[in-house]
Amino acid sequence: MIIIRRIKYLLNVLTGRVFNYRNTHNVPQIRKRVLLFIPWYILSTLVALLDLIFLGELFSLVLEFTSPKRRRLTAVELELFAELKSDQRYLSRVVVIENSWLAQLGKRFGKRQQLGLGVARTVHFSREVALENDKQWLIHEVGHTLQYKYRGLCYIPEALIAQTFSGYKYGGKETLISIDRLRCFNPEQQADIFVAIICTNVKSKLRHEIVSGNW
Repeated sequence: MIIIRRIKYLLNVLTGRVFNYRNTHNVPQIRKRVLLFIPWYILSTLVALLDLIFLGELFSLVLEFTSPKRRRLTAVELELFAELKSDQRYLSRVVVIENSWLAQLGKRFGKRQQLGLGVARTVHFSREVALENDKQWLIHEVGHTLQYKYRGLCYIPEALIAQTFSGYKYGGKETLISIDRLRCFNPEQQADIFVAIICTNVKSKLRHEIVSGNW
């Protein structure tokens, strides 16, 4: 099932279909689409090919076993995602790594005070996290691990490009109510939408998209 999904995703990358619908909400201008397409196509094709040999799972294991302070999501944290019935088994395998060497490295490289990363099925933080203070941050990064589950590592080059161009803002509550396709947003916007859906009771077709795994 997973390998079939990865092959379909590779085909959608090669035809440019993924790029087209991922930028529907963000970049209507032809000039910006052209500038984005070449780096996106090269990176996404390479990553989609690597996904066929399950590089993400291998990378997750390496990150997990090279990080001494690692844990699974707690029962209280898992309860946040209780609505995602079909994802419960997967979420129980997600590894949270606090004071992560990878996040520390990214923090220094990006000159940030703190950093969180969702890489394959691992979540990395540059410091320890507390649910009462860091709930939205945790949910955002778990959202990236769900993108990996359904799309493979291709979300990573998309997210890197998004951070430079279209950013995180998705339009707020009005967009949550009016837009019915999660796939027309970039990965960072999707992760912030995921936070809004999990933390509120807003009625939205995007909630159904998330519950159905249509990342």
